[in-house]
Amino acid sequence: VATRQLTRCPQFRCNRPALRLDFGIPFSNPTSTVTEVILSRWRVTAQVGILTVLFAFGGGILMGVFAAYHQNSLVDNAVTFLAMLGVVIPSFVVALWLILIFAVRLDLVPMRGWSDSGECLIGDVAFCSDWILPVFAYCIGPMGVIGRYTRASVVDVMRQDYTRTARAKGVSERMLMFRHVLRNAQIPMITALATEVPNLMTGSIFIESTFSINGLGKYFVTSVFNRDYPMIMALFLLIAFLWSLTYLLSDLAYTWVDPRVRLGGVQAV
Repeated sequence: VATRQLTRCPQFRCNRPALRLDFGIPFSNPTSTVTEVILSRWRVTAQVGILTVLFAFGGGILMGVFAAYHQNSLVDNAVTFLAMLGVVIPSFVVALWLILIFAVRLDLVPMRGWSDSGECLIGDVAFCSDWILPVFAYCIGPMGVIGRYTRASVVDVMRQDYTRTARAKGVSERMLMFRHVLRNAQIPMITALATEVPNLMTGSIFIESTFSINGLGKYFVTSVFNRDYPMIMALFLLIAFLWSLTYLLSDLAYTWVDPRVRLGGVQAV
């Protein structure tokens, strides 16, 4: 009965094509469907996003651990200051600086563009020259956020009693950091990563426009100016789906990283 009432609902009948991933025909490209356009554009955006996530997560963790290990020192203050600069400086400003220095002055890498071959080969010199500037400009902000989260979490874990006990037993600093500190400081890192992944995987309007990358971010701006409503609605649904999926996976990762976190755990008496 409930299913019959749902199928009779006007809102359900109106949104039934979207449930089949049928968003219609884009106004700006009548020869293709919205789904085909999104898939073709998302290939480039996914390449940029995956590389950015890898560099931002790896660099942010290294910065945070290094700053926490040298807590309250000149190194800690310098790393924290650089992380804050990465957070507050807009990505398009960093992109323009990189273009001016490495593309215009030094002429080491191309000024704009992205390889359309679809191959993500790190050993390919042409491909590397394409992604160096966009990925570096794109990962500065997320790297600063992850670095600050990591530093705060590592500092908190290093002050715990079990960390002092392990150090008093003669555990080496390297073993202490990898087996005791980082394993217990992963939840804030997962939280920081979960807040950045959806933005990175759906494309940056500023980065893709600055480097003329034909991804979802640049196409979203074009769709807004052209009032391409089917494309706009599909992109918003994609962004909402990625946010929901990322937060679901992060919640599941909490239970895997920390056994004390369980779904439907023991209630307090």
